[in-house]
Amino acid sequence: MSVRRVVVVGGGITGLVVAYRLLAAQKGQRFEVTLLESRARLGGNIQTEREGGFVIDGGPDSFVVAKPFATDLCKELGLGERLIGTTPKNRRVYIPRRGALHTMPEGLVLAVPTRFLPFARTPLFSLTGKARMALDLVLPQRPKEKGDESIGSFLRRRLGPEALDVLGEPLLGGIYAGDVDLLSIRSTFPQLADLEDRHGSLIRGALAERRKKPATKGPPPSPFHSLLGGMGELIEALARRIEKAGGDIRVGAPVVSVERSSGAESNAPARWVVRYGARDGQTESIEADDVVMAAPAHAAASALGPLDAELGALLRGIPYLSTGTVVLAYARPDVPHPLDAVGVVIPKDERRRILAATFISSKWAGRAPQDAALVRVFVGGHRDPGALATSDESLVSLAREELGSLIGVRAAPMLARVFRYEQANAQPIVGHAARVRRIRDIARRLPGVHFAGAAFDGVGIPDCVRQANEAAEAVAAR
Repeated sequence: MSVRRVVVVGGGITGLVVAYRLLAAQKGQRFEVTLLESRARLGGNIQTEREGGFVIDGGPDSFVVAKPFATDLCKELGLGERLIGTTPKNRRVYIPRRGALHTMPEGLVLAVPTRFLPFARTPLFSLTGKARMALDLVLPQRPKEKGDESIGSFLRRRLGPEALDVLGEPLLGGIYAGDVDLLSIRSTFPQLADLEDRHGSLIRGALAERRKKPATKGPPPSPFHSLLGGMGELIEALARRIEKAGGDIRVGAPVVSVERSSGAESNAPARWVVRYGARDGQTESIEADDVVMAAPAHAAASALGPLDAELGALLRGIPYLSTGTVVLAYARPDVPHPLDAVGVVIPKDERRRILAATFISSKWAGRAPQDAALVRVFVGGHRDPGALATSDESLVSLAREELGSLIGVRAAPMLARVFRYEQANAQPIVGHAARVRRIRDIARRLPGVHFAGAAFDGVGIPDCVRQANEAAEAVAAR
């Protein structure tokens, strides 16, 4: 049986799945896998702490069910019975408007209205704004051959500026903490662009898609899955499987460079030398047949730029933003609001200093003791790029002030945690798909170098799992 040495750069969900897949395959060839992670922990943006009966996710707390890759992976790892959905009675979302919290109208599909009465009755929009959204039914569609377009341009054109400001910017832009006038609609929400391409109208298309779904009794199934012990359970399970299969995981090992091996014979397949910083401050190296770059694009650019200047420039051209999560726990009697929702998303023109807040103890079962409430507050992103320059104490004070204004909680929290994600949120801006195609074209000049992860083809956990599966298949097929 042949032995192939693979170095996986990046210990987030993508890199871990690549390593797990290669070590689990071992059919006809054996893989020796070394995973290098620059930080002292695995998981990337996925980070879970457990303390005093609280389950605290600093980064993603769930993944979408509609894309099955993450759900299937959890079941494969023996976590199927740990999967949970959002609490059925608390699936509404609040939006602050003119000094009051209003519930988002039922029937919205990614900011597209599909039910007449809830939309007609909502005070979130003016009569003019509602009429402008309805024009989507008769407006001509934009020819697909005109190419990519920003989320902002797309929603203004189809649904009008009020729909963008109240729904599109906080909901769609909020997922990326990004600027809707820069983010690509076809690289972030291609399903919306597809509705226009196929139906000529977002509303008609969303209604047609809804009619395809079978009718169900009771509340609809949750569109999201999480794990009972937080998303960190997935990271922990993958790490255990990798180590059990003989994989070599090295944390605190930032990759410095990827270079061609000088020892290979001229007619032999290309081999690579991966140099990385060790804990003693020295640089160590590993030879590899394949290198999977599952790190942020700017880290990949630093490692590969000297090898190919055009590739380095393209990777550096993928922007990133920094965000922070402030998690606060309160005694439940100290919170006057019923917390009967997933949380609050905040339009930009409300001029608040936070992006959103999630009522974690209402959203998921088992996240807090019975007599406590757990809330997450999000800061930074494109609205406040300097937010993370302040201290943890300042961020906690900011979160407390905003929650006091939004839901009336004035008491001191029982627990406070701050999670910082510096330059960790990839931004698929207009033209992103063409950039990624060019990166993959150039990679053909570097046989054995592969790319996967949030910087390339989808930032969600299911998209990262899918890309990891594809990267592992590409390594095995080479």
